[in-house]
Amino acid sequence: MNRGPISSSLAKLGAIAKARSAWGEPMPQEISALAEACHAQTSRAVAKRLGYSEAVISQVLARKYPGDVAKVFATIRGALMGETVICPILDEIGRDRCLDEQARPFAATNSTRARLYHACQTCQHRQQKDIA
Repeated sequence: MNRGPISSSLAKLGAIAKARSAWGEPMPQEISALAEACHAQTSRAVAKRLGYSEAVISQVLARKYPGDVAKVFATIRGALMGETVICPILDEIGRDRCLDEQARPFAATNSTRARLYHACQTCQHRQQKDIA
């Protein structure tokens, strides 16, 4: 009997199988790209690239993530699928960077950061929820 962690090759194939069983066919393109990335690399590397934890990646693949799936999908489209947006301050940037910039706080010590903060408040690409 072989006990212990699953070998890395089985774990990599597990991401694609997990996604197919949870999402069915046809899978959303974002899920397919995420599963393929987890197949090509480790889920830890993919999670780090997307800015999420391994648990979130696993939950999204299993279709059990209770958080904002649309935001995760937007990050996947930017980081793994090459989707870009036109930022009024930075010009053409990846969708994942757009989301990162939206989440950053105001910083009066950096003129670009201050301009980005104000531009993000009314930008058509804004996805962050206002708190309060």
